[in-house]
Amino acid sequence: MVFVISITAALAVPALKRVNLEARSTVVANDFRVFAGAFQAYAHDHGDWPSGDSGPGEFPPDMAGYIGQTNWTRVTPIGGRYSWEPNSLQQGERFRAVIVITSVGDDKVTTDRRQLEELDRRVDDGNLDTGNFRLGYRNYPIFVLEH
Repeated sequence: MVFVISITAALAVPALKRVNLEARSTVVANDFRVFAGAFQAYAHDHGDWPSGDSGPGEFPPDMAGYIGQTNWTRVTPIGGRYSWEPNSLQQGERFRAVIVITSVGDDKVTTDRRQLEELDRRVDDGNLDTGNFRLGYRNYPIFVLEH
């Protein structure tokens, strides 16, 4: 009986981990889509991106009406908080508009490569060194809206 339970657990644990990894990636990918749409709507309405005068998890100036009922202010499913960073230097490359997931206090962004690669496959090209989703400064995940 113990043998059967051990085998069942050995098979179930990796599957459960995979399901959790996929669920976290799905939520963050959806957040990126919602946020990208909100920032693009703002840029369309105002002729430029909003300023970057806010901290992680805080609404960028004038964006509350665009992203007010979203997950922006909460800890992300992969840890850390969302941050808006226009004209941002990331790994030696400057981007015009970027959403960064930043560690804040005890809310650390995951360093689990499998998690980040799964998220990259959902929103981009599956390569953390290229495309619109990649690792930026301090290896924080970034989602590029404009290069």
